[in-house]
Amino acid sequence: MALQGINHLVLKVRDLAVADRFYRELVGLELVGARAGMRFYSAGAHHHDLALLEVGPDAAVPSRRQVGLFHFCFDVSDEAALAEIYHRLRDAGADLRGTADHGVMRSFYVRDPDGNLVEFGVDIPRDEWAGEADAFAGDRPYAIPG
Repeated sequence: MALQGINHLVLKVRDLAVADRFYRELVGLELVGARAGMRFYSAGAHHHDLALLEVGPDAAVPSRRQVGLFHFCFDVSDEAALAEIYHRLRDAGADLRGTADHGVMRSFYVRDPDGNLVEFGVDIPRDEWAGEADAFAGDRPYAIPG
């Protein structure tokens, strides 16, 4: 297959400074570039993994029943790093939305300042779930370490 994965996402945000604080200071992405009304961030694998585009304070929030992005997920290196990010977001008062053991990944969810649902997850090695009839069939409870 010629495709290798997703290279980057671009999110529309109301306030670039507020979104920048969330993704740079709380999430830990590196600011790697900017232009008028935009910021570009990297987690290290690409020239940029996420870009933010400021659309202004009156932008409507996508409705739950609207077609479009439901959530996106950042890969995290291990469960200790996942817990570190979770606790940093929790301590900053971020809108945490729950945790899950998806069978193929352990993760948690948070809403960013614009209401976008963001997942942070650690992949479970394929050999631990490859033999299951349907590894994606359901979720189990997961407690963030620490």
